[in-house]
Amino acid sequence: MSKTGKSEQERPPAGRLALPLRLLLAAVHAGAWMTGRPLAGMRGRMATFMRAMDAVACLRLSGRVDSGDIDLQAEDGRLIPARWYRPEIEAGESGRAEPLPVILYYHGGGFALGGHRLRHRYNRAWAQLSGCLVLSVGYRLAPEHGFPKGADDAYEALLWASREAGSLGGDPARLAVAGESAGGNIAAVTALRARDAGGPPIRGQALLYPAVDLTGRGGPGAASQPSLRQNGRQYMLTLRLLRQFADGYAPEELRAQPQVSPLLAPDLGGLPPALVVTAELDPLRDQGRLYAERLRAAGVPAEYRCYAGMIHDFTAMMPGWLPEAEQSLRQAAGFLNDRLRLPAHGGSRADASASDDPDGGIGSAAARQQGEETREHEHGQPFG
Repeated sequence: MSKTGKSEQERPPAGRLALPLRLLLAAVHAGAWMTGRPLAGMRGRMATFMRAMDAVACLRLSGRVDSGDIDLQAEDGRLIPARWYRPEIEAGESGRAEPLPVILYYHGGGFALGGHRLRHRYNRAWAQLSGCLVLSVGYRLAPEHGFPKGADDAYEALLWASREAGSLGGDPARLAVAGESAGGNIAAVTALRARDAGGPPIRGQALLYPAVDLTGRGGPGAASQPSLRQNGRQYMLTLRLLRQFADGYAPEELRAQPQVSPLLAPDLGGLPPALVVTAELDPLRDQGRLYAERLRAAGVPAEYRCYAGMIHDFTAMMPGWLPEAEQSLRQAAGFLNDRLRLPAHGGSRADASASDDPDGGIGSAAARQQGEETREHEHGQPFG
C-alpha cells in the first residue's frame, strides 16, 4: 500500500506507453476534439479519425482481397448495408474454389459512431489473416436508433448469412462472429440470441475489448471493475464517454438485460468457443476478463489475453505500428480460422489452452494480479 492508502495497482503505469500511443493521446486530449459533444455531432470527426488511422497505421499485407457493398435483406424486408471481403484462395482438388467460412464483423464506436466501411484496410486484413469471407455489417446507430435496433440488425445479418452466404462464395454452415468494443458487445449478444432462439449455429466468437456490461457493475457473484476507475480518464475512452454511449444506446432500466449487458446473463452455457482480448490500460479491461471467466465457468472453451501497456481500440487503430496490435489481430483471425475449419463438434488447441493456462499466456501475470486486486473490492463501480 502507498502512503495514501491506495494500492500501487490503482496508479497508471509510468513510462510504459509506446511512443505512437503517447503521441496519439497527446493529440486527442490536447484538442478535446470529441469529448463534450452530442453523439451525432461526433460522427464526422470520428469518421475522419478512423479513416486516417486506417490509412496510415493499418497492417500491410500482400495478396488479393475482393470486396464490394451489398444490402442484406432482413426477414421483415428492411435492408441492412454491409461490405464483403473475400480473400483469394487456391482452388481445391476439384479445380474450383471451395466455399469460405464466414465471419460477421461488427464495428466499434460506442453504438453511435464508426461505420462498416470506415476501416476498409483493417477489414481486408481480417479476411486475409483468417482466410474467411468477412461481412462487415452496418447496423443502425444510436441515439437515433437505440436498443434493440442495432442488435436486431446484427442478428438479421447472421440469419441472412445462414441463407445466402453462398451467393458471395461463403459457406452458410460455417459462421462466426467478431467485433471490437461496442461491436464486441453486439457479437456477444448475437451469439446469445442465436443460442436462445435456436438460430444458426455459430462456430466461434472473437471479442476485442468488448463492452459487455453497460451498467458499469460486475455480474452475478462477480467482483467490481477497478479498471473503470484506474483507466477512465487519461486513455482516450473516458468514463464520461462511456456514460454518454450507454445513455444513447439504452435507458438505464434496460441496461441489466442480457441483450444489453451480456456479462449479466444468468447462464452463459452452450455459447460458441470464445477469444476475449483486453488491454491493460482500458477501462473495459475487467469486464472482458470477467466475461471470459464466466464463459469458462459455464463450460465454454474461452481464451483470454490482456495486452500490457495497450489502450482501448489498440488492435483496430494501430496494427501496422504496434507489434502488440498486429499480434492481437493475427491471434483473433487465427482463432476463428481454427474454429471454422474444425468439424462441427471437434476439439482444438483452444479447448486445451482454456484449461491448461486459465489466464491466457500473453499478459497472464498481469491478468492474475488484476484478478487478485479485483477480488478485494466488494461493490460495483458504476460509470463515473
